[in-house]
Amino acid sequence: MITTDSDFVVLYFMYGIVLTLILFCLFFGNKKEYLIHLVIYLLYTIFMISIFTDKENFSSGGSLVVVFYGLVFPILHIIGYGITKFIKFIRKN
Repeated sequence: MITTDSDFVVLYFMYGIVLTLILFCLFFGNKKEYLIHLVIYLLYTIFMISIFTDKENFSSGGSLVVVFYGLVFPILHIIGYGITKFIKFIRKN
């Protein structure tokens, strides 16, 4: 069941951004960083697939919780990536 609500479109867009980040690391970054991002991405994607497949999560207003959980993981992933890059940049200078 793929939901096409406007809230879920934002969720799918966030997953696309993170996937683009991972592909960018594959082609232009180092392989260790790529594997770390890939493992993290796969973990929360598997978690979200398990949430999406349960019909009970969408009943009685539960879809907002699904959107919240779906957005929290990619946002934390991007913030964590940005913080580590920033710390490496500061230490380098």
